[in-house]
Amino acid sequence: MNAPGSPSLRREAAASSRLLAVVQVVGLLLVGGYFLSRLDPSGLGALATPRAAAWLFAAFLAYSVGQLLNGLGWRHLLNRAGAEVSIGEMVKHDLSSVFWSTIIPGGVAGELVKGVRLARGADAGSVATSILSARLIGGMVSCLLALVFLPFSGFDGLVRAVGAAALAATVLVAVLGLLAIRLGPAAMPAFIAARLPVGRLPAGRDLWLVLGLAVIAHSAFALVFSACFAAVGPWIPFGAGAVVCALTSVAQIVPVTVGGLGVRELTITSLGAVLVSAATADAAAIALAGTFTVFVVFGGLVELGRMLQRPR
Repeated sequence: MNAPGSPSLRREAAASSRLLAVVQVVGLLLVGGYFLSRLDPSGLGALATPRAAAWLFAAFLAYSVGQLLNGLGWRHLLNRAGAEVSIGEMVKHDLSSVFWSTIIPGGVAGELVKGVRLARGADAGSVATSILSARLIGGMVSCLLALVFLPFSGFDGLVRAVGAAALAATVLVAVLGLLAIRLGPAAMPAFIAARLPVGRLPAGRDLWLVLGLAVIAHSAFALVFSACFAAVGPWIPFGAGAVVCALTSVAQIVPVTVGGLGVRELTITSLGAVLVSAATADAAAIALAGTFTVFVVFGGLVELGRMLQRPR
């Protein structure tokens, strides 16, 4: 990235990180406490059934597919930039990213850890461009899928209007970000150029490949949401799953809590209660949190393995 060692940028980043950490820890206590205080436990018994186990296993598989395809996207961009990463290492980096993004305030800690580790054996600008581009493409695709299926999702009225506005705004931000990366720092104002990676977003076949991987990946993530609802009650259609999935991610962009905990669950229960009973929506939110936690644990095991492999 441009001037990565700049003392002023380092001081600015450190001060912002400390303030954000305090805000997110306080936010987690407040939002998490509110979620628990309004949780309807009557639907949680459905989680202890063979039906729930089958659907949660399906959710686990769908999430695994989505994670794998997301990883293949940034890996392809990075490999095309000349930094070879094996699929095994890709999976480990992504699991570690999920782990650090969950336990460290900031929401993007995992991406930063992944970027720093990958940059040890590659050009830092290429690494930053690949990871950031894949992230922006994923967010754009997720919201576009939701916008396409929003009219058929079961949401209407104010929920549909506000949801459409939030999704469209996120798509616009992602497109502008990708455009800035494509044009490069030289075409941007100084205050933007100083924060852009020096690498460039590829065009043509490479870009279409990453877009295709993102479409399948975020379709799989939409199925995770549908499966978690099916585990505890009525199945919500793919379109509804795509909308809840995308809006949940949009809600988590605002760095209110550590790892989006509480915000994610409140978004799922609020949207889910429009389609199913409140108790079912609460149970589905808990089911999804449990599915996600499995990958956080896997990421923790990967980090433990790294620690044990370090020379003493």
